[in-house]
Amino acid sequence: MTDKEKALYPFPRREWNDPSFTVLRSWWQGLESDKGDRAELRRATSLTAVMLNPAFHRLLRKLRQAGYGISDSRYPKLAVIAGLAARVKGETDANLATCMGTPRSAGSKAVVSELRMRRMLACDDLEELYTLLRRALALLDNHANLADLSATIWQWVPMDEKRPNDPRRQLAYDYYAAAPL
Repeated sequence: MTDKEKALYPFPRREWNDPSFTVLRSWWQGLESDKGDRAELRRATSLTAVMLNPAFHRLLRKLRQAGYGISDSRYPKLAVIAGLAARVKGETDANLATCMGTPRSAGSKAVVSELRMRRMLACDDLEELYTLLRRALALLDNHANLADLSATIWQWVPMDEKRPNDPRRQLAYDYYAAAPL
């Protein structure tokens, strides 16, 4: 990835060695020593509340210091990432959709219901997506793959602007590969 691409594109899909993920993980681990900001981010029910938190601005500053250009129009996506990352208690190796589709025990249903998953896949509004993913994380006992979560959110676009590598397709493929049908 060239420096120009890096400046425009943190959290690339399936490139988990990208430095932007290291910055996010470092910020996330730093929240452990800043319990007040972490608690405030966990309680945030809106993206505005996340963006008004100093921890959000620390993440933004760290990404910019690492050479990533994040425009004002991308703040809401970064707020979704920050708000959800603050809720993550532990990381998993499996991607988000696989965790959502995997049953808790043999013969049971997927952790996240198919109806909830469909609502998430149809969602174009970031505020609503934030709410849906907060609820899904709660069902996953607040465990997720930070890299996959952040890459999925960063690349989320309205349905009418679909790209060939739309993260919704990958979410659907991974969910249904893990879900009992």
